[in-house]
Amino acid sequence: MTNQSLSARAGSESYLETVSAELRRLGHEVVLFSPRCGAVADGLRGAGFEVLDEVDDLPADVDVVHGQHSEAVALVRTRLRTPLVFVAHSWFVSIEDPLPELGAAALVALNDLSHRRLAAHVASAGAELVRLTQPVTVSYADAGRRPPSSTGVRAVAVSRTMRQLPARLADACAGLGFSFDWVGGPDRESADAREEVRSADVVFAVGRSALEAMAAARATFVVDEASLGGWVGPASYTSLEADGFTGQLAGRGDQELEQLLADYRPELGADARRLAVRHHSAPHHAAALVELYARVADRPVASTAPPSLGLLAHERFALETRAVEAEWRMAGLRREVAELGDQLASTRAELAEAVEQRDRFRRQRDRLRRRLAAPAAEPRRWLTRWRRR
Repeated sequence: MTNQSLSARAGSESYLETVSAELRRLGHEVVLFSPRCGAVADGLRGAGFEVLDEVDDLPADVDVVHGQHSEAVALVRTRLRTPLVFVAHSWFVSIEDPLPELGAAALVALNDLSHRRLAAHVASAGAELVRLTQPVTVSYADAGRRPPSSTGVRAVAVSRTMRQLPARLADACAGLGFSFDWVGGPDRESADAREEVRSADVVFAVGRSALEAMAAARATFVVDEASLGGWVGPASYTSLEADGFTGQLAGRGDQELEQLLADYRPELGADARRLAVRHHSAPHHAAALVELYARVADRPVASTAPPSLGLLAHERFALETRAVEAEWRMAGLRREVAELGDQLASTRAELAEAVEQRDRFRRQRDRLRRRLAAPAAEPRRWLTRWRRR
């Protein structure tokens, strides 16, 4: 199983944590590879998994590659010409695209948006396309957890991408008498949010974070900076699952946030858990993967991936990230230049006013000097005339 990174815990990392454990319970051996290992890799190693960050260390007797992120898969392809099942979590990240040179035997989409992307992709030609739901660990112990409260409600936002939204969520929660916290912000970016989720009544999240909140029987509100899905429940589930619990297909305007939040009911937690158990059980997902692995295990591999493909995929992803960051910096610099221009114009206006005041003061001073000089001159003229006489 591959991933672009196994450092900070995010969507694809938590997916691997969930699925690898279920595959092992079914009696299969799992080896994980990522060129960037960190805290998540350490956790997997602590759970007894072999986690590698060097392609040359990969075992040769692999039956199938469960590939995530084209960069990592391309690196593995330099060593293993093994049937590939490529899994896509997102429809807008370049390394989620299954490059044709990787020779995928099957493509797995985890929501309707990524399914549409894979179906349209040239790499899908000749590959089996499978639609599965996102899996989540559903423990029997979760059913015994404290249900969400109707009083003293505690809300938590779980996101690394929120910037302006937390302040609005905090205000909306304050208006309803809810306490509010944000996990994933600048001062808590590396925090593992699972314990915060379990102790909350309301969870604001998208993607797998929302799904983990559902499994923990928390009232789950799908929202992010660019989308608003609202409460997860029987009526909204189909649409929210289709877009990967991002709210992209909900078509709601952000002006509805406070109105939707006011519809909170403690029963939303039980509704969310029932949906998670019914549609997103990790054991069912792992069994479906094993069936797919078996179907492709004996298929010939037509991979023509050059050794440099992994580097190129990584450079493309890195350049896209740097380009976006450069755009934001440029926009910030433009704002600063505009602000400096406004300050310069204001300073020039103040300077012109100061010069005008100075000139007025000088004119007033000269007039005053003339007035003061006039009375003193008259006695001198009179004295001069008297001496002449």
